[in-house]
Amino acid sequence: MLHGRERECGILARLLDGARDRRSGVLVVRGEAGVGKSSLLGFAAERAAGLRVLRGGGVESESELPYAAAHQLLRPVADRLAAIPAGQAAALRGAFGLGEPVEGDRFLVSIAVLSLLSEVAEEGPLLCLVDDAQWLDGASAGALAFVARRLEAEGIVLLFAVRDEEPGLPHRAVRDEEPGASRHLAGLPELRLRGLEPEAARALLAERTAVALAPEVAWTLVASTAGNPLALLELPGSLSAEQLAGLRPLPERLPVGEVVEQVFLDRVRRLTAPAQTLLLVAAAEESGDVGLVLRAARTLEVPPEVLDEAETAGLVRVEGGVMSFRHPLVRSAVYRGATFLRRSAVERALAAALPDEDADRRAWHLAAAATAPDEAVAAELERSAERATRRGGHAAAASALHRAAALTPTAGSRARLLTLAAEAGWLAGQPDRARALVDEAAGLAADPLLRARGEHVRGAIEGLCGRPDTAYAMLVAASEPVAALHPGQAARMLTEAGRLAWTVADLPKLAEADRRLASLPRGEGAVTDGTRLVGGLAALLEGDAARANPSLREGSEPAQDQADPLSLGMAAAAAMFAGVDATALDLFTRAAVRARAAGAVSVLPLMLAPFAALQMWTGRFAAARATATEGLRLSLDTGQENTAAHHRAVLAWIAAAQGRAAECRTEAGAALAHAIGQRLGPPASIAAWALALLDLGEGRKAEAFDRLSAMADAGPGEGHPAVKIFAAADLVEAAVRTDRPDRAMAALDLLRGWAGPSRAPWAHALVARCRALVEGADAPELAEARFTEALSLHATAGRPFDTARTALLFGEALRRRRRRAEARRHLRAAGETFQRLNAAPWAESARVELQATGETARKRDPSTIADLTPQELQIARLVAEGGTNREIAAHLFLSPRTVDYHLHKVFVKVGISSRAELVRLSVEDPGRLGGGR
Repeated sequence: MLHGRERECGILARLLDGARDRRSGVLVVRGEAGVGKSSLLGFAAERAAGLRVLRGGGVESESELPYAAAHQLLRPVADRLAAIPAGQAAALRGAFGLGEPVEGDRFLVSIAVLSLLSEVAEEGPLLCLVDDAQWLDGASAGALAFVARRLEAEGIVLLFAVRDEEPGLPHRAVRDEEPGASRHLAGLPELRLRGLEPEAARALLAERTAVALAPEVAWTLVASTAGNPLALLELPGSLSAEQLAGLRPLPERLPVGEVVEQVFLDRVRRLTAPAQTLLLVAAAEESGDVGLVLRAARTLEVPPEVLDEAETAGLVRVEGGVMSFRHPLVRSAVYRGATFLRRSAVERALAAALPDEDADRRAWHLAAAATAPDEAVAAELERSAERATRRGGHAAAASALHRAAALTPTAGSRARLLTLAAEAGWLAGQPDRARALVDEAAGLAADPLLRARGEHVRGAIEGLCGRPDTAYAMLVAASEPVAALHPGQAARMLTEAGRLAWTVADLPKLAEADRRLASLPRGEGAVTDGTRLVGGLAALLEGDAARANPSLREGSEPAQDQADPLSLGMAAAAAMFAGVDATALDLFTRAAVRARAAGAVSVLPLMLAPFAALQMWTGRFAAARATATEGLRLSLDTGQENTAAHHRAVLAWIAAAQGRAAECRTEAGAALAHAIGQRLGPPASIAAWALALLDLGEGRKAEAFDRLSAMADAGPGEGHPAVKIFAAADLVEAAVRTDRPDRAMAALDLLRGWAGPSRAPWAHALVARCRALVEGADAPELAEARFTEALSLHATAGRPFDTARTALLFGEALRRRRRRAEARRHLRAAGETFQRLNAAPWAESARVELQATGETARKRDPSTIADLTPQELQIARLVAEGGTNREIAAHLFLSPRTVDYHLHKVFVKVGISSRAELVRLSVEDPGRLGGGR
């Protein structure tokens, strides 16, 4: 047991015990330099009996090399790559430089890391130790954090050690990205290490100090170091025996805290000049390759024998051909203590000693040695960036391109490299860095195409991370200079601008984007597709459904054969706004499947947001909840706060329909807080509608009317015309219930105007229902005919929640006219549908109405999907469709063992014992598993 770390060791021991019972665990150990993080990881390794141990860590000189740390961690198990899905294995081999790079989303590599670790854990529990995580390269940090958030039942423990306030080394010219660990590991379980308590600190001193310490000296050292174990162990070596025994006074200022490095530097300076040079080479190289260190040192006229001197001094050790410093602060002290010219000479020597296959490291050593612009080195860095991009290492590519720009003498070339760096930074999920790079490039770029590329990056960042209206202005302005030079580039920017104008419901801006697209020279697919989509959205926003519907239908057709998930998603959205549910559901499903197959986790949340909304409106509540829950998690994983608001709004609406009031208010509040601030009309409207639906379902008609009226009257950015159309039937009902005939007629006219050209049966059914409500008071026979018409249309519409609500309203109307037998038939059907959908408030309304006719509603067995979590529902549905655990794991970005864990819980909750029973359940009653994707 480590001195003073009983609690921390207990936490680790429980994690290891959990792994032996097939429970996974993750812990980030944080603390200042020397506080004992590595020792705690060492304790875990010593106590890991029965667990396989994999070790890796961050190396500062490799922080620009994508997947360097992940490769180090997984190298011992690379022989198991053949056991994971072929696409993932190919991506991981490409990322590690073991095969051809695979083009695609960077998250495919993250999924592959999860699959590989899960495969290894099938043989027995696994402990993964990642030290010095503050120096992880961005790609490795992202992949390992992705894995950490998805571990459940594999028997894997993943421990990170992260140093607070890393000192950084000055030999890297570009360190402007966020540290690998701080951004990616945020939110994971943490254990913060402090200095040792006085008694434990004194015990450590007594154990490790050869000379008997005077009590007052011991207390002084403990107080001066604040219990930092490294400082406690190193400071006695800088004091004389007389000082330690209390016979001579201690120095006025002990070298503690940030100055602990100076202790190490003092030891280094006691060595001979050749030994100091050797240590400087090792500090600059950092990978630990002793052969490389000795080759580089030889070019500096340093004989290999001096390695013995450095080892004897206790500053480095060599094991198995790997040289390591006794502590990272030794390396820091050595490098920081050298002059610039000495560092430059060492960097050049290392570059000369590296083999051709280490071109990336050579490029960075040459860059560190450069004292003036150097086109050859800049070209090396650009090639390094290209290799990093092919491996999905966008953060590393951005660093290499930025440094290359600094070494390029001409303004035009610098602007090109900075623009490429900005694009790479944005793909790496570093919006602030990308903005800064675009700003830097803007002052240098003369080429209009280059400036347009930079502004496209700026607009894309603003659109997803900031205000859509601001992003619109950026994109439109940037498209103008390149409209004639490159119509395709201009079309992509204007299509994106049009989508943003649609989001904030700004008709003049959307019409402007439409006009600009129409004026572009034709001949490129992007121009034609963009014109159709933006033109259709503009017409819909203008209220011209007759013109909008054919444009949206035409806009959805060309993209249906596209393999690109984004193109399919755009086609699906067009079909949804045209009212073609079946086509839209099919296209969204295909887009999501292709995004998953490509591992496109950054694209998937954008697909899942409208997909979940459409599942919700078509009465697939369980499926919609599962989709939106997954989409919210992925949105937060990838930093897409705007998309997260959309998913929260959908979750709020489903919670309202199913009577989970607290959840509805929480999710709606979070969605509105973000959406209103960012002028995001669709999620703001859906969230407001959710709160109104909750009121309507719980009988608060006046409150529902007020909310729906406010939503309908909301201006751009706070509401949205499309959602206003979809919610119009609810406003009609609330207005009729509160005796507001003028508002009821206005909402009916809005719905009727859109439904006419749409040819969507569900829309015409809602029009007929609303006419029955509006006309019912004065003409009950006419209202009955309208209700009958509505139910006939509902029969082919595929929207069960709307069907049941129409049946409920019809049954209420018949009951009030004392036609109880006829009322029962409709109320019974409504109640059964509401129960199947777990729409509790509406089922209760149907029960009360049925009871008023003299019949008691039969209670339904609740042991169905109501007990399943969204993730369990997804797994159950995929099993029912014939998926294996391995296939489902790949689909949902989980491990097969986690899938099996949740599947067992599904069996218990639903009361079955086999996959065959689950398949049979799905066939006999599809609604129990969500009614499709």
